Amino acid sequence: MNKRLLLVFTKNPQLGKVKTRLAKSIGDEKALFIFQKLIEKTAQTIGAISVHKSLYYSEFIENGDPWDAQVSEKKIQNGDTLGERMSTAFEDGFEKGFEQIVIIGTDLWDLESSDIEQAFKALETNTAVIGPATDGGYYLLGLSQLMPEVFKNKHWGTASVLNDTMNDFKEREVALLKPKNDVDYYEDLRTFPELLNLLDQ
Repeated sequence: MNKRLLLVFTKNPQLGKVKTRLAKSIGDEKALFIFQKLIEKTAQTIGAISVHKSLYYSEFIENGDPWDAQVSEKKIQNGDTLGERMSTAFEDGFEKGFEQIVIIGTDLWDLESSDIEQAFKALETNTAVIGPATDGGYYLLGLSQLMPEVFKNKHWGTASVLNDTMNDFKEREVALLKPKNDVDYYEDLRTFPELLNLLDQ
């Protein structure tokens, strides 16, 4: 059995419910369009990686989506906070016998297959691997053993998440990937002209 598991957390692409901060600048319809492009790009990125892949939707399972050919299974996130939902998914993976588990979201335009492969490689010699986001959070987290404390006592969605998480790893070996930027605001869009140009087509 391949002992590596990639978890992908995503929201259901619904008008007015995704990329709400971005929507304040460009409107709900364009924000949904950008979100769908980010999903397509992420699905394409993980397609090249030969590990077990589980997609976790926020509310309900969609079929006939860009993930159909890319993931091993689709599930629904379970828990009240983001921390609880991630913790449950990691716990489930370790219980099933996976030894290296990495989680990503669908907010990055410049995430590459090699970033994810590098994360799994890092878990061969580290307890954890983290991809810092430039807003103070993280875009990728990987663990080679369950650490429930990583998912507790965090102000999710704020600039303190990365620091607070790094404090949990004080006694452990942790690898860092290169920082990347989530696409949450219009300014973020401007750093990716390719994505911004899609709006004008």
